[in-house]
Amino acid sequence: MINLRKISLQVSFMALTLSLSACNEQTTQATQTGQASTLAQTLEEEDRQAALYDQADSLWYLENERAKRLAEGAAAPESIIQSSPQSKREVGDYSFTQPPVPPVSKPGQLLNLPDPGTTPRFTVTGLQWPANVGDLSISMWAKDKMAAFSLTIDDNHVQDHAFWYEMSEQYGWKWTWFLIANQIGWSSADHWGHWQKALDQGHDVQSHGQTHLCDALFYTFREYRQSQVEIERSLANAKVRSLAYPFGINTDKRGSPCEPLTSERTKNSRAEAAKYFLAARDVYGALSSPAKIDYLKVPSVSSSRNFLNPQAPWAYFDSVFNPTSANYRTWYVVHYHNVPNDTAKNEVRQVLAHLQAVEDKVWIAPFTQVAQYGQEFATAQLTNVQRTANSVSFQLKDQMNDTWFDQPLTVKLRLPDAWSGNLSVQQNSVSRSVRTVVNQDKTYALFEVIPDRGLVTVTY
Repeated sequence: MINLRKISLQVSFMALTLSLSACNEQTTQATQTGQASTLAQTLEEEDRQAALYDQADSLWYLENERAKRLAEGAAAPESIIQSSPQSKREVGDYSFTQPPVPPVSKPGQLLNLPDPGTTPRFTVTGLQWPANVGDLSISMWAKDKMAAFSLTIDDNHVQDHAFWYEMSEQYGWKWTWFLIANQIGWSSADHWGHWQKALDQGHDVQSHGQTHLCDALFYTFREYRQSQVEIERSLANAKVRSLAYPFGINTDKRGSPCEPLTSERTKNSRAEAAKYFLAARDVYGALSSPAKIDYLKVPSVSSSRNFLNPQAPWAYFDSVFNPTSANYRTWYVVHYHNVPNDTAKNEVRQVLAHLQAVEDKVWIAPFTQVAQYGQEFATAQLTNVQRTANSVSFQLKDQMNDTWFDQPLTVKLRLPDAWSGNLSVQQNSVSRSVRTVVNQDKTYALFEVIPDRGLVTVTY
């Protein structure tokens, strides 16, 4: 989306370029380059500020809605909806049930990957096409797509559910909602039933903290852990494995109702998040190479700003298809708060329409699912490969925790030129789906297998 301020900047830049047309070619080119750089820097700073405003506006909206409900008596004891579907404790029951404790991250069973810094985890290339019959490769993204995309929604804006469900049904994609746990359950305006419906429809429901770091009693570790426990106890089949940092990793509370709370004990912590989550999302970020993604600080473009703007290379979506771009083949994440009017909704539709036009090249999936895949791929390897005239067997291994990481990886196999048409894939004696693709007159099998789940046998 390009707002009026950005259009004005672009028009000014074009006028300036035309006024310099009488200069020699070298001078004109240098001027254009400098002005383009200045424009890009200005737009990027606008995006940073807008992301901050989005957070603050969202929290003020929720606070105002809560105040309205209180004024209307919606939170009177008789109208409070229980925050947990669990049955009440019986008289005389003094027991304590310990919530499941997250596993400990250790070599070979990592809960998340360390920050790669400036060192890429792997070499980014185009799609791989194994050269010899029986050769295998692991696809960087599911379904052998060029790039990945996730749409996430922060805070508890139940009023927008109908719109997001409509978009999901229209396009067939699922979203990730990051919830503020302690704001749910106090009135019919926002109760756990809303979020159970989202989960039941296949959407991803994850944590945005217990109080959004807005309660002095909730130190950072309680924000993370208690929200995880609360959501999992309150929603059937919930698996809270990812976090959206309240106010971003830098905990910038400016302009929000929580601005006065500046305690060091209520600031985000990557190290603390790494104890409870396999991935965490930031509130602002330029795109980065898929080989350098810090999965505990995943960048995210606020409200998809500059999604379609090639003059904003840090956020221009189609840069993921450009082999010369640092963003080539990366994971593009966006986040929204509320979508208050038709203008905001139409901007979302514009983004989704563009994604539909390139869906053959982009894996569109919930945040947690893509975070699982990316970390599995970064540590995956094929072992014990055995070949015969009409079969290949192997094991797919990774370094991630097997209880948290069960996302299938896409594997590609070169088939014989005189392939008979027979094809089956089994993992640990369980059949897996398989399809074929053709590239430069060669046929390849594409199938999905889960790391560390036993022997894979492909017969052709």
